[in-house]
This record gives sequence, C-alpha cells and structure tokens, in this order.
Amino acid sequence: MIFFEDDTSFSFNSTSFQSKEQLNKGLWLILIGVNDIPHIALLHEGDYYSLSTRKVDCGSSLERLLNVLERKNVPTLFIQIEEDNIIARNEATSVLLLKTYKDLKPLGITKNTCLSPIKEFFTKYYSEDFAHVNYVFELLALAEKKNLLKECITVNILSNKITLPKYTMAQIRDTITKLSTPVTTINNE
Repeated sequence: MIFFEDDTSFSFNSTSFQSKEQLNKGLWLILIGVNDIPHIALLHEGDYYSLSTRKVDCGSSLERLLNVLERKNVPTLFIQIEEDNIIARNEATSVLLLKTYKDLKPLGITKNTCLSPIKEFFTKYYSEDFAHVNYVFELLALAEKKNLLKECITVNILSNKITLPKYTMAQIRDTITKLSTPVTTINNE
C-alpha cells in the first residue's frame, strides 16, 4: 500500500527519482507542485498529457517536463498506475489518452479542472466508479482500493513519506482563477 488518507490529509510512501528511464515506461499520474494545490497530469511511455490554464499538452516529452521541474525545483510525485486493468484492451493507452485530451480547451471559467480529463479517462477505461470522484485524493483512494497503484516516485522532495492536505473545490477554483488572470504591468513613463 502506497496511499493513505484521513479526514484532513492524504499521504504516500515513495522512493526518490533515480533516472528518467524509470518514468519512460508505463502510465503515471503526476501531482506537480505538491507544496500547494497540485496540478494533476498523466504520463504514458514518456509522453505528457495535461490540461492547464495556459494550454493542453497532448504527448509532450518527459524530458521537457523534467527540465522544467528541475529548473524551477518543483516538488512532484509520479504515481505509477496499473495498465493491465484497462477495459479497452484493443486500443493502446496512448490512443485512449489522445482521444481524451485532443479536443480540450485550456482551463478558464468552466467547470473543468486539470482532474477532469483524468477522471474521464479512468471512468471510461477502468471503471464507472471513477465517475463519482471530484478530487485527486478521491481518485487515488479508489485506485488504491482497486489495486491500481504500483509505486510512487518523488522529484525535488527529500522525504520518503509525503503528506498533503485535502482541499476544497473553492480552493481549486480560486487557484484556476488566479492562474487564468493575465498579469497587468504598469508602465511609469
């Protein structure tokens, strides 16, 4: 068991990042910026899938992601997900991810969050039970219950046990609004 939760927090037992080869194989749920409300994305076979306020990533490279995380020293968790339980066995996971992300628009004043496409992916290709989750900690608790979590690897984190506070939808919306609002510069000429 790598995932634990209580009423106010959720935790992981993890190992430290060794090399990008660890992450180049399989399906990974990524929690980026775990020192705050994390951004949530997926990584499959070294391809990055993400819905953010600025853009939709549909297969960007792992190297690019790792360079940004390293340069900005962003504390990040990579949680490996079991792929053998995917319902659509006749299609490659990369095709399923492309179908999930390709028509999305960047976040803004919509009901979507960065978890929305991940929730959709898990609901369509793992179990209808995922349709009822609204937070990553709910998704992870259900994935743990279904034995889908394989391992957790940390980047830019020193501890092998990571605990994050649970947060509300209002806090998520506030973060999305802040990130969506253009920065205004004042010119004092």
